[in-house]
Amino acid sequence: MSTTKEKARGTKETTRAKRPKTLFLDSATVGEAMHRGVVSCPFETPLSTVARMMAAHKVHCIVGLGDVTEDDTRLWGVVSDRDILATAATSEVASQTAGSSAATQVLTVGPDESLRHAAELMSEKGLTHLLVLDPGADRPVGVLSTLDIAAVVGGVAHGEEAQRTATHVDGVMTTPVISVPPEMPLKEVASLLVEHKISGVPVVRDGEVVGVVSEADIVAGALWSAPTERTGLLSWLLEGGGEALAGRLPAKTAGAAMSTPAITVESWQSVATAAAMMTERGVKRLPVLKADKLVGIVSRSDLVRAFARTDAELERDIRENVIARGLWLLPTDVTVEVHKGDVKLVGRVDRQLDVDSLVHQVGRVPGVVSVTPSLTVREMGSGKHRRFRRSVSP
Repeated sequence: MSTTKEKARGTKETTRAKRPKTLFLDSATVGEAMHRGVVSCPFETPLSTVARMMAAHKVHCIVGLGDVTEDDTRLWGVVSDRDILATAATSEVASQTAGSSAATQVLTVGPDESLRHAAELMSEKGLTHLLVLDPGADRPVGVLSTLDIAAVVGGVAHGEEAQRTATHVDGVMTTPVISVPPEMPLKEVASLLVEHKISGVPVVRDGEVVGVVSEADIVAGALWSAPTERTGLLSWLLEGGGEALAGRLPAKTAGAAMSTPAITVESWQSVATAAAMMTERGVKRLPVLKADKLVGIVSRSDLVRAFARTDAELERDIRENVIARGLWLLPTDVTVEVHKGDVKLVGRVDRQLDVDSLVHQVGRVPGVVSVTPSLTVREMGSGKHRRFRRSVSP
């Protein structure tokens, strides 16, 4: 129950992400426990190359994406260490490909699904891995393994902070969050906005975000025009216009004036997705949810700060969160050079799909102006290499 002081000042909800977090099977989501990013290969990849990738990246499965002949990114299966073992026991590995050896059943879950449900699914099907798909784009965003489940059951703290990046919403959102209950008087909401120098607040009922009250909502609810000589309606309120407003607003509370339903974004989604949502829906801020709970708010100014990062910050983000965690390439595979937002990628990758994925993902990093890859692509099975160069602007 909110106290009188909380109703008058707003409710603050804080996310503590500066130290490792201990997860619990019944309350955690798949997205909290999974390993973000996947190691992938196309259908015709030699099985010996798949085995080398597993050893290099210390993973137990490789996700099958696309086909060499089509150079697409469609999901076709998963090759596990068990599949490699079974193939090695019955035939010559050198003659086999990823597509011909993939026997592991592919089951997918979303990042917001219950970790308990995922564990039950893995147990029922006898699987060691579940592929985690972005529900909006049906693309792999991570892998949940039995080891991840074991870590949660064993109470091993999850290093969530290591995954925070300006590429994702949880890396740029503002915390703690100032929120208001639906019954808060609209005049008090206006005072709260001016005091904290913010332009809108989420409206929360019983822990659920039910709407957002913004300056525009308050202005739209007024039956009169604010004085033109003032800098803004809300500042005018604090200068003595509150009594006039209180008598002429048809909406008396936050719940009556709020925009609903609330347009929200998940903490694991990309900054590019948040920017697109703001543009498409014509809003200036998005409440950020994690397991259906309000954990932050991301505004246009937060996105602007992400896009205004220094070259050094961009380089670190690309190396750590795109090349290493996102695409699972080795640190020695690709070097990153950034100058005024222009990114140059130099190195060697296994296939054309790596080039396309790398260019696409780097181009989505906030602050990147253009991407110029200068990469050697090894043709699978031929032992030959070719150079690939082009300049791409995001």
